Amino acid sequence: MTIHAAGDFGDFSLTIAVSPPPWYQNCYIVQHRPSGEIAIIDPGGDAPQIINAASKMGGTPVAIWLTHGHPDHLGAARAIEQGLNIPTIAHTEEKPVIERASDLNKTFTGQGQDGPADLHWFEGEPDFSLGGATVKVIFTPGHTPGGVCFDFGDFVVTGDTLFRHGVGRTDLPGGSEAKLWDSITRLLGKVGESPRLYSGHGPDWGADEARRWWRMMA
Repeated sequence: MTIHAAGDFGDFSLTIAVSPPPWYQNCYIVQHRPSGEIAIIDPGGDAPQIINAASKMGGTPVAIWLTHGHPDHLGAARAIEQGLNIPTIAHTEEKPVIERASDLNKTFTGQGQDGPADLHWFEGEPDFSLGGATVKVIFTPGHTPGGVCFDFGDFVVTGDTLFRHGVGRTDLPGGSEAKLWDSITRLLGKVGESPRLYSGHGPDWGADEARRWWRMMA
């Protein structure tokens, strides 16, 4: 696993932990510096290193947030729940995806997987709070039925909804190309003028560049 600090965005600090092959998945560790509260987003694997990276930030982890429930995004959730005594939070529409995550992981890797044990569900698009700061939840079904993005203002975690010059696959159970296209259009209309977009795999990019690219694609 490789871990690096992406920088500060207003009151938030962002660290990225990239899992090893085969997934190369981006886990995001976000700290609200004034309060010290930390959210861990999509911990795909290597719980000890993610816990260590959160510890080095010097704050208090409060929850795991999932953009969606595929196995490469929640593989370390149970161990982190137990290690830090925090819950995992996911959209209620992701229940069937998370329930089948172990079987899907077995399809790809030949091995089952322990999913989150302390799951808390939410509906719709509630505002989350991290250290008293508002984080907007944007519902983006398509890659999965309950996919969401987390809008921190100056940056947005887009999961597997939108990559740099790419979109999430829709051929897995619960996927819908039509819904994904609508979700990406809606996402790019809701976020600010020029936040950085951080996806589940690969590099970040700017929302302004993403809008230009999406206009050409759509």
